[in-house]
Amino acid sequence: MWISSRFFVIFLLLHLDTTCSEPFEAHLRGPGFVMEPPGRVEFSNSSGGWLDCSASGSPQPTVDWVHADGSAVTEIHGVRRVLRNGTLVLMPFAAAAYHQDVHNTIYRCIASNSVGRIVSRDVQVRAVVAQAYKVDVEVLSASRGCTAILRCVVPTFVKELVRVVSWVHEPAIYIYPSLQGDGKFHLLPTGELLIHNLQESDESQSFRCRSMHRLTRQVVVSSPTRLRINSHRGIISPSVVEHTAHVQVSQDEGAVLLCVAQGCPSPEYSWYTHNGAGPLPVLSGPRVRLLGPILAIEAVTGEDSGVYKCTAGNVGGEASAELRLTVATPIQVEISPNVLSVHMGGTAEFRCLVTSNGSPVGMQNILWYKDGRQLPSSGRVEDTLVVPRVSRENRGMYQCVVRRPEGDTFQATAELQLGDAPPVLLYSFIEQTLQPGPAVSLKCSAAGNPTPQISWTLDGFPLPSNGRFMIGQYITVHGDVISHVNISHVMVEDGGEYACNAENRAGRVLHAARLNIYGLPYIRLIPKVTAVSGETLNLKCPVAGYPIEEIHWERGGRELPDDIRQRVQPDGSLTISPVQKNSDSGVYTCWARNKQGHSARRSGEVTVIVPPSIEPFAFQEGLAEGMRTRTVCGVSRGDPPLKLIWLKDGDPLPDLLGANVTMLDQYSSLLSIPSLSATHSGEYTCVAKNPAAEIKYTALLQVKVPPRWIVEPVDANVERNRHIMLHCQAQGVPTPSIVWKKATGSKSGEYEEVRERPFTKLLGNGSLLLQHVKEDREGFYLCQANNGIGTGIGKVIQLKVNSSPYFSSTSRSVMVKKGDTALLQCAVSGDKPINIVWMRSGKNTLNPSTNYKISVKQEATPDGVSAELQIRTVDATDSGPYFCRASNLYGNDQQLVQLQVQEPPLPPSVLEAAMISSRSVNLKWQPKSLGTGDVTKYLVEFREADPLFVEQWQQIEVKDPPHFNALIENLKPATRYAFRVIAEGSAGRSAPSQELIVRTEPQRPAGPPLSLSARPLSSTELLISWVAPLPELRHGDIQGYNVGYKLSSSGNTVYNFTSISGDGDGGNGELLLSGLAKFARYTVVVQAFNQVGPGPLSEPTAAQTMEDVPSRPPEDVRCAALSSQSLQVSWQPPPIYHTNGLLQGYKLIFEPIIDDIQPSKDEVESRKTTALTMVLTGLRKYTNYSIQVLAHTRMGDGAVSKPLFCHSEEDVPEAPADIKVVSSSSQSLYISWLAPTEPNGVITKYSLYTRVVNGREELNNEKRSLPSQQAYYEAKGLHPHMEYQFWVTASTRVGEGKSSRVSSQITTNRVPARIISFGGPVVRPWRSTVTLPCTAVGKPKREWFKSDVALRQGGMHNSQMLDSGDLIISSLQLADGGNYSCQVDNGIGTDRLTHTLLVQVPPTSPTLYVTSATSSSILMHWKCGFTGNAPITGYTLFYRRANGNTDEMQLSRHASSHELKGLVCGSTYQINLSAQNKVGTSPPSTMLHVRTQGQSPGHPASTALLAPNSTSLLVRLHSWPDNGCPLLYFVLQYRAVTEEPDAEWVLVSNALKPQRRVVVNNLRPSTLYQLRMEAHNVAGISQADFSFVTLTKDGDPPPPGIMHRGHRHTTVVLGNINLLIPTIASVLGLICTIIMVIVCYRHMLKNAQPLAEQSNHIQKESLENRANSEAAQRERYYATIHKVSMQNNDKIPETSEDISPYATFQLSEAGGNMSQPHHGGPANTLLHSFMYHERALAEGCSSPPPAASKNRRRHSRKTEPESEESESDQDQLTSSRTESSNQHEGKIKHNSRLIQHFPNHNISITYL
Repeated sequence: MWISSRFFVIFLLLHLDTTCSEPFEAHLRGPGFVMEPPGRVEFSNSSGGWLDCSASGSPQPTVDWVHADGSAVTEIHGVRRVLRNGTLVLMPFAAAAYHQDVHNTIYRCIASNSVGRIVSRDVQVRAVVAQAYKVDVEVLSASRGCTAILRCVVPTFVKELVRVVSWVHEPAIYIYPSLQGDGKFHLLPTGELLIHNLQESDESQSFRCRSMHRLTRQVVVSSPTRLRINSHRGIISPSVVEHTAHVQVSQDEGAVLLCVAQGCPSPEYSWYTHNGAGPLPVLSGPRVRLLGPILAIEAVTGEDSGVYKCTAGNVGGEASAELRLTVATPIQVEISPNVLSVHMGGTAEFRCLVTSNGSPVGMQNILWYKDGRQLPSSGRVEDTLVVPRVSRENRGMYQCVVRRPEGDTFQATAELQLGDAPPVLLYSFIEQTLQPGPAVSLKCSAAGNPTPQISWTLDGFPLPSNGRFMIGQYITVHGDVISHVNISHVMVEDGGEYACNAENRAGRVLHAARLNIYGLPYIRLIPKVTAVSGETLNLKCPVAGYPIEEIHWERGGRELPDDIRQRVQPDGSLTISPVQKNSDSGVYTCWARNKQGHSARRSGEVTVIVPPSIEPFAFQEGLAEGMRTRTVCGVSRGDPPLKLIWLKDGDPLPDLLGANVTMLDQYSSLLSIPSLSATHSGEYTCVAKNPAAEIKYTALLQVKVPPRWIVEPVDANVERNRHIMLHCQAQGVPTPSIVWKKATGSKSGEYEEVRERPFTKLLGNGSLLLQHVKEDREGFYLCQANNGIGTGIGKVIQLKVNSSPYFSSTSRSVMVKKGDTALLQCAVSGDKPINIVWMRSGKNTLNPSTNYKISVKQEATPDGVSAELQIRTVDATDSGPYFCRASNLYGNDQQLVQLQVQEPPLPPSVLEAAMISSRSVNLKWQPKSLGTGDVTKYLVEFREADPLFVEQWQQIEVKDPPHFNALIENLKPATRYAFRVIAEGSAGRSAPSQELIVRTEPQRPAGPPLSLSARPLSSTELLISWVAPLPELRHGDIQGYNVGYKLSSSGNTVYNFTSISGDGDGGNGELLLSGLAKFARYTVVVQAFNQVGPGPLSEPTAAQTMEDVPSRPPEDVRCAALSSQSLQVSWQPPPIYHTNGLLQGYKLIFEPIIDDIQPSKDEVESRKTTALTMVLTGLRKYTNYSIQVLAHTRMGDGAVSKPLFCHSEEDVPEAPADIKVVSSSSQSLYISWLAPTEPNGVITKYSLYTRVVNGREELNNEKRSLPSQQAYYEAKGLHPHMEYQFWVTASTRVGEGKSSRVSSQITTNRVPARIISFGGPVVRPWRSTVTLPCTAVGKPKREWFKSDVALRQGGMHNSQMLDSGDLIISSLQLADGGNYSCQVDNGIGTDRLTHTLLVQVPPTSPTLYVTSATSSSILMHWKCGFTGNAPITGYTLFYRRANGNTDEMQLSRHASSHELKGLVCGSTYQINLSAQNKVGTSPPSTMLHVRTQGQSPGHPASTALLAPNSTSLLVRLHSWPDNGCPLLYFVLQYRAVTEEPDAEWVLVSNALKPQRRVVVNNLRPSTLYQLRMEAHNVAGISQADFSFVTLTKDGDPPPPGIMHRGHRHTTVVLGNINLLIPTIASVLGLICTIIMVIVCYRHMLKNAQPLAEQSNHIQKESLENRANSEAAQRERYYATIHKVSMQNNDKIPETSEDISPYATFQLSEAGGNMSQPHHGGPANTLLHSFMYHERALAEGCSSPPPAASKNRRRHSRKTEPESEESESDQDQLTSSRTESSNQHEGKIKHNSRLIQHFPNHNISITYL
């Protein structure tokens, strides 16, 4: 059963062999794209989209789609489909069905067959959901006489999908995109509409933009927009307002470069290219058109790329802009070779060729793919891919993908085929020796290309054909062939030499091995053998049986060999070489014998045949079409049967060839061709074969064929500027050459050869490519084909250029006098018929039938048409642009003809002063109508406008009409002049223009400020003061001063200038220079400036800033220990630039770093010296010291250096603190001691001295050394009843220290209870564990007490008593501190020991209070609370502005005060403080709310603030007091005072920045107004109302009635306030008085005595303050505070300088207790506020706080009105009503007072 099934499998494999090997022989071709999908596909959701992809190959490839990640694209019902033809369909969908991974993703098309696989470029698919959108029109520029730009503004979400298709010039004129426009309107391809030569009439025209969505085709039209033309007056230099910085177009498209400039007069444009060594002007040509601000280039090429520059210029100057044009040229990608066949093991090399227009392209981003998968970078050299050691896995499809920076990709494919490879045996069988019976399998495996075939032989003959033999063969997936020979039941006759032979067309390989079967000799049948004469015959004896002793051959009864050509091989085979037919034919006998003598014989016949040999033959030379030829193929030798056949080009002769084959005899064949043609050319092969061999002989027949047309050229037409391909292809033998020629004249004239040049390409297939065809390419072309056979052929064709109309120039101008006939001509070129239409202003067609003044005629010319327009009796209305519009079947064009009618000019208009200086005026004007009149010059007349004296007109000429301006010089400063302009032309002068009255400007001041002085105010401030220049040298109102300063020692000649505003009255000035270098000498100068500029510098003056403390510490601080109690410290002075004065010496600050429980005193010491070194003596021994050094001047101490830590040296220790000696037994004593309190070093050992005393006699003395960590010793083996004395010393490495006291003890038999441990203070941090020892002798009973209260085991939750007597307390808290006593008793004696436990905890909150506050700083003090039984290590200050972020600051542990600086004026700050020790941080102190100095703005006097004129009001904003906080802005509004009480307010500004002055215009003369102003600063708002009356038209004071009416209104307002405020104040005051009396009465009953003491204290302080005369001058009111009980070093505020008027304090109540809970809040604190009440209180004005030292300015102002203001009495014209609206940030606390002042009414109201 097994054998039969195995045979079936072998048979099946054998069958598979015949089928699987067929594809390896068939012709295969890899896939290639026929239609590759585009790189980007966009579609709308309403239309859907589809992606086509098709490919070709053999077998036909399958097309699939994948995502970017390689996953397959599947169908989604109703959303996405993949058709059978490879098309991917994305169906229309609703907006809600949008899927990101379907409608906005990347797809790839894959084509694959059995050869390989290729992938397409990335296809970016984007579906757009249709949305409604609107477009607007934006006018970028519109100035008369210039170019306006109208832009269609598309929403950004659809901008890239919408393009402008046209503009509509209302009502129905459509303007479409073009490269040159129509002269008036030009719609650029980018969508902008240009309107040239703007006139006033263009303002009435409307324009709309038409846009189209390129996916939905939806057209959206904007709303109409009108132009607003800016009328520039005078000369304005050009400025580029719009230009396209970068234009990117594809090759052969049109490009438009836009560069629009504005200027007056209209600028002229020039264009340059910067693509060469230097700029070259751009000239008009067939493809290039210069249209003013537009450079249009048709059919761009790569050579047009580069940088262009446009320059716009007029008489006022020029402006330029650079533009870049980038031309995207298509690239072509090709892999060379596209099909490559390489033998296995060889090297394959592909090169990716990237070209553009036939030229190589530089470095590109090249990626290589193999069967659709990207290859790694190894093996690539730039554009070359190398595949070494080619194997089967390397065959397939390769792709070169080029990705450009723009994102588009290009690719090419190539196929790598495996070449022929001879077979190679991969596996072979071995020799075997078997007994008969079992099954045998022989296997061979081979590889090669093509796949080899394997055949089997047995002893050189085919295998026996019986049922026991089965041959199987199959092919693996790798192309290897495997063959088996299976013998089911081996027998003796099956033995022999088996061979497997692998063969393909590339070669063969053989393997043989014997199969030995034990048995008697047996020779199988020898079949008939045919040998080839002349070759070698190898004849094997098919012997079986094993073993065989010998094999012999016989022939004709004779044993072989008997000839030198014969040889019997060792394996028994017979070899004959070479074989001869007559000698070697016959019967051969083979016999074999074994050792036992058994033998076998078998005979076989050998036949020798002779192979054929062909006689050489050939065809004659010079055969041509129509001739006859023949040749004979003869076989000179060879045995029959012979067969002769003919082949052409390797294939049998086709019947259509018309060739005859005739057998002359059995050895000869005749080939004859009766009529030769081109098809007969080729290789003819004669094949002769017999059973011995097959022989071929080949001869070449070449029939020369004259040229004939494959593609015959034909006449062609092409539109102008397009490309055309003239095809001309011919064939012949040999291949003909193609030559193109062009006729120089008529068709029958001379012809010139067409050669390769730009825009003329001669292709390899003979075609002629003409690019950008113009009229000069039109004519007759001759294509000639010649190969030397005959005269050749040729064909003349005619190329016609269908030209749209075009003009030689885009515009021209015609000038004619008024009343003459204007002749307007235009010559147009192009194909006829051409229609000519004349238009006026680009829109009105001129028709002679409706206009009697015009006539039109036209006539044909050789190149086109010439047209003429006549206008009779022209006048100014006929001037303007005319357009000659030409059109034919191929397009249209137009030419602008500008008609100018000359007539006497009109008077200039819009005369104005472009520039006014002190001695010159630059006038500019405009003509009444541009382009009307031949103006040759302008006359400018001027004179002083003095009403008392009329001067004659002075005159100057302006002979350059386009300038329209003139400079009048040598005028007087600050003088009124009258100007007028007259235009003069060929027809005479115009009337004068309207007169212009101008006042010349002042000049710069000619004199410097006087009395310059500088005096120092601090170390960084100098106060500079000066007097204004002399009045006659001011040349105008002084606007301010420039104060320059520099370091005198710097050697720099340049001053640093600071500008300050003046008051315009020429008063004195001063400036506080701050931020200066300390203790430095400065040189100061001042110059005055007005609205013209600065004047000369004053004479310099010098001053030096004051000394200050050094800002840097001493450098290079070093320390060295000299002894155990002395240190030497050295340093270097601070840098010279940071000493800030004359150094008086140095201060050395040092303190020991110790960890005491609570320092009894502050051990910080300081010593002064003038030297750079100091020796510190009397220090603690062996102690670490912190050392800091500072330098000091006479102003005080400077910055302190960083701490330097230095250790004093060791010394001998002090005596041990205590010693105990107790009896532990009758013969032993227990000694214990305490370490020295001052070890003065590291204890190295203890020395225990022992002395035995018997009465007064000393019996023994000994010394014993003990380790430093041992503090006890038990002396054993002692004599009973003897007295022993002990004392101890400690030693360091320096030596032995003092001895302890002597303790004695007598040994005794009774051991009383004694404690050998020591008591005393024990310090531990909280939450830790402490062990209190109580080691005793005598086995006593122990008891522990805490403060005399007995402790029981478990009595304290955190304590534990050990058997050893020790008491352990864990999780220590503050309450665990105290005295712990241990008492022992054993009946013989008793003893007691006390430990004082001190638990260290975080400190309690410090008490914080504020001493003073300024506008930018707060000074505070504090006192420390409970320290937590540990030294304070530092403080943390927390502060934040109201509603701001919290900041923190680390402060020194020695500090008890700090000043916060850099704060915001008039703001409330929240401040608290926490303390730290080594255990932790205290809770923060009570939050203090402190307000910095500064108030809301004050109120100025109306006379100082306001100065009315006839139609304006001057408001001097600088006179508004800021009350210490800089002003931020003003709100200003006014209204006229009428009978209507609710007149509307006119807002001037709600955010007016602080400035010197502001003018309110557009007022009515002689009118009463009410002005309301608000001043804002960071502290609040101040509002005031003022009344004023404007002057009359002539500048006189207003009538008294108006002023009285103003006073009446004011009196009513003020009267109401005077009644209202006192009433409110009285009521509130009465209520407050009653409340205060009740509160005070109760308070006095409770604390009568403390209040009395405090009252005395207050009176004493008041007397001390009044005794201070200087303080009395600046203080008017001082509220005394209750002093807080402080420590000795606390600072108590004593004067108002020490207390901030705006500070909030934390104070204790009278007689209250200062103690606070550990974590408590403000238990007994009060908040008090303090304010200054200055002298102004009596004057009705709230006094500002004292001026800060910085930003200090003082000005002396005059009370007279300014020169340009009214001279009327200001008091009569203005009155004021003010109110204060203070909006403070802080909240009003209890017992705090808010004092509000009303400046004009002497009222002070205090709110409780």
